[in-house]
Amino acid sequence: MWPKSILGFIFGLLISISIALNTNLILPFEEDTRLLIGLILGFPIWAGIMVWVYAFETSLKAAKYLLLVLLPSALLNVILMV
Repeated sequence: MWPKSILGFIFGLLISISIALNTNLILPFEEDTRLLIGLILGFPIWAGIMVWVYAFETSLKAAKYLLLVLLPSALLNVILMV
């Protein structure tokens, strides 16, 4: 139970930050609107990922799927920042 909680907390935070940054870099709105959208989306994504972790039997399987979500999102962050 604790490994899944810690995994969901850390990966959920990283994925929600990454997705919020992607939306901030992609959306064609003013900067304040993009930041507000990122703030509004950040917490539900984080909470959803924390709940999603408990759907897997083991924390290792959950970590595998979370990495499959985090890596493309982080790669898109790098591409959009460059």
